[in-house]
Amino acid sequence: MKIWLSIVDILKKPFPLAENWLVYIWQVAWISLFVFLFLYIFQPFDISTIPNNKFLTCLGFGLANFIACIIYEFIIRLLGFKRKPKTYTFGKWILLIIGLIFTISLANFIFARFIFFGYIDWQFFPHMIRGTLSIGMFPIIAIGAITLLRQEKQYQNIAEELNQQAKTIPSVSNAISLYDIPADNILYVEALQNYVKIKFIDNNEIKEKVERATMKNITEELNGSPVIRCHRSFLVNRNKITSISGNAQGLLLSIEQIDETIPVSRSYIHHFKSMFKK
Repeated sequence: MKIWLSIVDILKKPFPLAENWLVYIWQVAWISLFVFLFLYIFQPFDISTIPNNKFLTCLGFGLANFIACIIYEFIIRLLGFKRKPKTYTFGKWILLIIGLIFTISLANFIFARFIFFGYIDWQFFPHMIRGTLSIGMFPIIAIGAITLLRQEKQYQNIAEELNQQAKTIPSVSNAISLYDIPADNILYVEALQNYVKIKFIDNNEIKEKVERATMKNITEELNGSPVIRCHRSFLVNRNKITSISGNAQGLLLSIEQIDETIPVSRSYIHHFKSMFKK
């Protein structure tokens, strides 16, 4: 029972997100390279019996894997599936991987049938799915679990370090304001497409204000204030941070007087650490 509960806990853990298309394509390229090298080196599924062009055949499977991954990602985005940090867990990642492996199986099946036979016979498709699962499923999930636990530990250590530093860093105060809101009173700023939401304290009350602006302009206006960039979509007042925690997606900031947590994305952690020390 304890083992099952431990598995459930791992499945519920936040899973790292590829922060942009370039990162995703880079990850897919590495996976496709692994598929190509595995097939070429070990030559399973009768690849060893191919008289000629083993290299090109294995390379073709690698390219089919790459194309299938790109098409799959495009389809799930077209269907409106969005990976939201607060709800994107290791379990959901595994479900997406199962769908991805099915798509890769289909691409490999079509490639193999045309290369070796010149026609498609769907009765052999289940065999291709089993073969793709046996090669890809367990190594990919193992790599995903290792990545999850390694990054979770890394960001937990960073959070602990920053929590210790916060005890000795004095508060910063100045006369900078944003839309007549003193920077010292701002809790955080969140990007909302072409607008920004400013959450702030006014006479000990939590208030919100929405203005048409870009994060770039807001960041420039608040330069030199305690409000610093921590995410593509968030600025946070470092004086209002009560504690910092970490998970595999990055850092989470707890803010005084509100229940919300503000994320520090992985790509902003170095910048956040440097600004947090000033």
